[in-house]
Amino acid sequence: MLVQTISTGTADDKVQRDAVLTAALTIFSLEGFAGASVRQIASLANCNHAMIRYYFGTKDALWKAAVEYLFEREKNEMSMSDGLSDALLRGERSAAETWIRRYVAYCRRHPEHARIMVQASIRNDEKLAWAADEFIRRKHGQVLPYIEALMKTGVLPACQSALNLGYILVAACQTMFMLAPEIEQLYGPEDLQKHEDRHADAVVATLLR
Repeated sequence: MLVQTISTGTADDKVQRDAVLTAALTIFSLEGFAGASVRQIASLANCNHAMIRYYFGTKDALWKAAVEYLFEREKNEMSMSDGLSDALLRGERSAAETWIRRYVAYCRRHPEHARIMVQASIRNDEKLAWAADEFIRRKHGQVLPYIEALMKTGVLPACQSALNLGYILVAACQTMFMLAPEIEQLYGPEDLQKHEDRHADAVVATLLR
């Protein structure tokens, strides 16, 4: 696991590692892989860029470590340990609403997730292929059965493809926060946290029956 590269030392090492990977996600999501520099990431993480080179080697390896950290963070913050997965597989409406609200909150906290994956998709290079093989295909294998179960019970609208409806659901949850700079240009500085519940309400009202 790439994100374990510098996690075997002290607690301070882990704090520094997390700061570097969080900074990397921010810079990669804003500048793209080609435009991002290790010096920018080091400055944002408040560390020496030579330390990043020492622990992660190349910028490519740092990108992969950051994306691995991204998906691990999503798994932790979208935890199904409370039995939500079983309830979704039963097609329960209350579970669907909880799932959507949890995901909207995640998207508000971490708009860099959508941004970095959009950039990877636009490039459509070996980095996207790596992310698809390592994380995205497995995630689809977990999520699409939820969509199918919720369509079967009528909680989600019936569609020919759970995949299409899944992407509609993801886009509905992500887009407002991914495009936060656009909203700020149009409406001035916005506290997007105050929009979290209202946005979740809108997604629930639009998609759930």
